[in-house]
Amino acid sequence: MTNQWAKSYSYREALDALLARFKERSQQDRIVNHELMPNLASIDGYLFAINAAPAEISPTEWLGDLLPLIQLEGEKPAEAVNVLISYALHSKSRMAQQKYALPDETDPLQALAPASPLNSFSHGFEVGYRRVESVWSASIAQELRGELQSQVFALKFFSSTEHANNYLKQRQSVMRPDQLAEQVLANLPKAADLHVRLGMAMEMDRGIAH
Repeated sequence: MTNQWAKSYSYREALDALLARFKERSQQDRIVNHELMPNLASIDGYLFAINAAPAEISPTEWLGDLLPLIQLEGEKPAEAVNVLISYALHSKSRMAQQKYALPDETDPLQALAPASPLNSFSHGFEVGYRRVESVWSASIAQELRGELQSQVFALKFFSSTEHANNYLKQRQSVMRPDQLAEQVLANLPKAADLHVRLGMAMEMDRGIAH
């Protein structure tokens, strides 16, 4: 269904177009009043959540969240829409090949730093997941809900230090937030892989059921 939306861009063309747009917007010194951060990692995190959902999500559900980040001043939205949809399609295809857009980070404190690549990715995921949370809730079996919660916790963990503080407070743990962050960072690639696999398996089951 979504292929009818997009002008044909290769993955590299779509990626280069996004990066060029971020560069041009930064040179214009425009302030983006938006929940998401105006960078590629934020878009990657958002699309990770959208593409991992256990059902195909129409671009009409999410384009409004991402367009303000890349649309240039005075530009008609069609070109920006084509870039975003092409990039989203390639991102989903790459996820199926286990090529995830996780930022490469080894320092948990740097990962939590505002606007760092992993902070941006996690924040993007958190916003995107809110878009598809109802799809997960309507689809997932009760016995898998704990696993899903663990995956989502890890993927959005680095969006805010509050996630670590709240987790430790609820469990009355003596662990320091930076120690928890180190553990989550070490397990993040596995959590991402399991999240994608779970969504794909559930989407396949839904297709068979229908």
